[in-house]
Amino acid sequence: MDYTPHDFGAAAWLEADAVGEPGHRTFRLLVASGEGTASLWLEKEELQALGVAIDQLMARLSGRVQWKYYGAASSPAEPVRSVVGSPTVEFKIGQLSLGYEGDTNTFVLLVHAVEADPEGPATFTCLATPTQMRTLVRRIETVLSAGRPRCPLCGDPMGPEAHICVRAN
Repeated sequence: MDYTPHDFGAAAWLEADAVGEPGHRTFRLLVASGEGTASLWLEKEELQALGVAIDQLMARLSGRVQWKYYGAASSPAEPVRSVVGSPTVEFKIGQLSLGYEGDTNTFVLLVHAVEADPEGPATFTCLATPTQMRTLVRRIETVLSAGRPRCPLCGDPMGPEAHICVRAN
């Protein structure tokens, strides 16, 4: 598979999305810019960690102590922007790094494909504004909360089948 570096420059929009039914969903970041569109697949826990990392970095940059628990969505679900046709870039994320350029007040996403050399150049890069990142965090909250409810005792997902909670015994 081709892991040629793709520099998308300034993103026109960033989106988090889940495909499939709760319990069998796959997750992705969608990015669009003048360079094309990207569909970057990742695990649910990785998407949640990205939301937390963005929130913590923004809190640190603003000088406020702030951290969110990613549970219930703070706003109703909005329809996801779709990638028309095939994305220009599509792969499963192996490593994702988040940075901030203070001179330009811009966030940087550096992404390595799962099979790419993590020490080599990033497979995908893009820049985002603080507003775009705040919007992405809200969208991540919405996507994550649309899944199966969590058991309040053990935290495991509960499905339509009987839930056996190890902490309830």
